[in-house]
Amino acid sequence: VSVPLIRRRQHHTVTMPHGDLSDAASAFHFGLGFLTLFTPQAYFASVGPLSPMILGEATPAALTALRFAAGPLLFMGCTLFVVRWNKVNGKAGALGCAFTACCAGANAVAAGGLNGWWLVAAVEVATALHLAFNANPMLTSAMLLEKEKKRKAASS
Repeated sequence: VSVPLIRRRQHHTVTMPHGDLSDAASAFHFGLGFLTLFTPQAYFASVGPLSPMILGEATPAALTALRFAAGPLLFMGCTLFVVRWNKVNGKAGALGCAFTACCAGANAVAAGGLNGWWLVAAVEVATALHLAFNANPMLTSAMLLEKEKKRKAASS
């Protein structure tokens, strides 16, 4: 009888369900984050039918504050892309997106007219609803083992 000196460990992998609304929201946050970081003066400009998101002068202090705000936007982009949202953490993410939607909505009303804050609020509401009500199943070790057995049986 031979006894192996090194025992191979089996790793269970779970594929991410990419291509859903949280990935689209991730792309939006990355885009808005990089825009905010590299072109914060865009918030003070009219674009097509949209009025400026921020009224007033693009002072150095305002531009610095906007560049800092790029950090949380980029963080949200990373988080929305890599987290496998389930029935527990999805509710927390949804609550954060709902808070962000409220802040964007308040800014939209304060700025008046049709402006980019309405788009931000809409994306945040859609993301909150997606995270809260379209959760991935919480996989147990038994479920993962069953998936691994099916995968091995299919490859044999």
